[in-house]
Amino acid sequence: MTIPEGWEHRNRLQFDGLAASYDRLGFLAQVAQVVAAQVPVTPGQAVLDVMSGTGHVALALAARALPGGRVVGTDLSAGMLAVAHAKAAALELEHVTFLPADAAALPFPEAAFDTVACASGIFFVPDMVAALREWRRVVRPGGVVVISSFGAGLLGELPGQWRERLGTHGVTPGFPPTGRLPTPGAARDLLISAGLEDVAVTLTDVPYVLSDVDQRWADIVAGLEGQPLANLTPDARAQLEVEHRADLAPLFASGPLTVPLPVIVARGVRGTQGATWPQP
Repeated sequence: MTIPEGWEHRNRLQFDGLAASYDRLGFLAQVAQVVAAQVPVTPGQAVLDVMSGTGHVALALAARALPGGRVVGTDLSAGMLAVAHAKAAALELEHVTFLPADAAALPFPEAAFDTVACASGIFFVPDMVAALREWRRVVRPGGVVVISSFGAGLLGELPGQWRERLGTHGVTPGFPPTGRLPTPGAARDLLISAGLEDVAVTLTDVPYVLSDVDQRWADIVAGLEGQPLANLTPDARAQLEVEHRADLAPLFASGPLTVPLPVIVARGVRGTQGATWPQP
């Protein structure tokens, strides 16, 4: 599966538009905690969170870097960075900073960090191997790179149901990049292709509980799933909402609905032999 031409630019604009509501996605914090738990951080270390979004993982790692450490989050979306900045400021985390940067061309010298993490983001990069080689470059020899993706069955039948409803209105769903890295084996192969060593991969099935139809609809509107709604007139959007709420109602007939969040976390080590990964 490849990224369509122009997707990266459109995706940045989409995330700028979503920044104010993105933290309302109910499963974001759950996924961030699963990923952060597998990122090795000890006091005094320098940590980079690439494609940080609103800073969930960077902020989850902040306390573990103290005393003496620092956490840097990067993203191309100015809107996402603004939210992350505000959250760090509210928590008075002076050792956490957020900077604009292209994930595939980072503005840092070689071996600048002890650990590099990227949660639920690498599948948005057109060339995932090239991006990982860049992250390998900025981590020190012996340092760790950690990425995450989603396995098959994400959110159960909900995404398919939403795509079907959009189709009845002649609306094409957005490109789903999560399908670019759908298995632990694919994640392992990717890290090895980028020159990382001692690769380890886990698959954690996280239960995500939706209390009612309102919460599912709120998730759609807050995230990328809801972007096609922007192409509809207000009346058509209102009608689609009524119809999809009716689609969802039977799933919640007995109460809250639990759907799967299959979180793949892969980590690899930059070897201590040699300096920079050879250019192709």
